[in-house]
Amino acid sequence: MDSSPAALRYERKFLAHGCSLDQVLTTVRRHPALFRQVYPPRTVNNLYLDSVSLRDYADHVAGIADRVKTRIRWYGSPAGAIARPALERKFRRGTVSGKLSYSLPALDLALGAPLAALDLAAAWAPLPDAIRALVSPLRPALVNRYQRRYFLSGDGQFRLTVDWDLEFLAPAVTLHPLRPTPPVVILELKYGPAQAEAAGEVSGRLPYRLTRCSKYVLGIEATRGR
Repeated sequence: MDSSPAALRYERKFLAHGCSLDQVLTTVRRHPALFRQVYPPRTVNNLYLDSVSLRDYADHVAGIADRVKTRIRWYGSPAGAIARPALERKFRRGTVSGKLSYSLPALDLALGAPLAALDLAAAWAPLPDAIRALVSPLRPALVNRYQRRYFLSGDGQFRLTVDWDLEFLAPAVTLHPLRPTPPVVILELKYGPAQAEAAGEVSGRLPYRLTRCSKYVLGIEATRGR
């Protein structure tokens, strides 16, 4: 396994069942923590990589305390020339998470081409040897994309993201994306260990269900009928 990320944090996810995006954003803006938007909204794209047996998916479903997910992330258009992709190795260590990120050379995700045939050898070339050895055996397992808004609390201690308009694509197809039914809005509260005590008050003012919801797991189950 990779060396530990430099900064571990708590990540708490909330599922806003039956709520529209406008309702969720109104709740966020009225929160006592004084959340304010800090970046323009943007489209997030992820190409998840896993073993042929979907080991990382299985570890998540089983609730393994120490687990990892591997993805290539980029922003903007879901296909075509990707100028600044990044490889991310996201860790879960008990109740805290972290990630390592590596810049990759430009990629071209052809619309309609099977993801399973994507040749990533050139993309892995500039990676450190230890990381390249870990990711080279992995294969495309899922593409997901969604819209995201970014917020920061008034004291700067808590980050909150709001994700909506989720789409999932299977590795054999990059057309006809699947969407969760009914549509979902997912909030994620992120904070460091020093804010763990205060986090109860902040999360308690979000009127949504705390969940272990993983977009990767949702996507695998939607596209593979698991």
